[in-house]
Amino acid sequence: MLDHKNLIAEEAVSKLQDLVRASPTCMFATNLGEAPFHVIPMRVQEADYDGDLWFFSTTDSTHNAQVRVDPRVQLIFTNSSEMEFLTVYGTASISTDKAQIDRLWNTMVGAWFEGGKDDPKISLIRVQPTVAHYWDTEDGKLVTIAKMLTRAATGADISTGVQGSLRV
Repeated sequence: MLDHKNLIAEEAVSKLQDLVRASPTCMFATNLGEAPFHVIPMRVQEADYDGDLWFFSTTDSTHNAQVRVDPRVQLIFTNSSEMEFLTVYGTASISTDKAQIDRLWNTMVGAWFEGGKDDPKISLIRVQPTVAHYWDTEDGKLVTIAKMLTRAATGADISTGVQGSLRV
């Protein structure tokens, strides 16, 4: 059994940041109006104070092209080692702001861009969450597994975690 805990404003942003920090790579889906939609793994560079999620991308990528046509995106995060899960539906926009690129730049990102920070194909995708939902164990994986086994063996009404909506 999962408890429900919907979070809003600063508490929601904090939960979103914690979950993204623990597992920053997500499956990033675009072209949501078509089947199949386009899905690729991408790494969040920052979950900012507003709850916006920032990704590096190339200006000529399929997902950039699709965001220009339809900015709706879905992000799916999984931290299976801690049994934490997050799904974010939001609106994406593309930026080539040099100050923001400089601020978010790191050596790992450099592996994707031959020209470094000055690569003419470098862009950022900013995702502003519209709807987010999370599942979390609160007690960690081992305690949760023990609770699940106890619940299965005894039928006791034991909470195995928490889920809820995030309104950032």
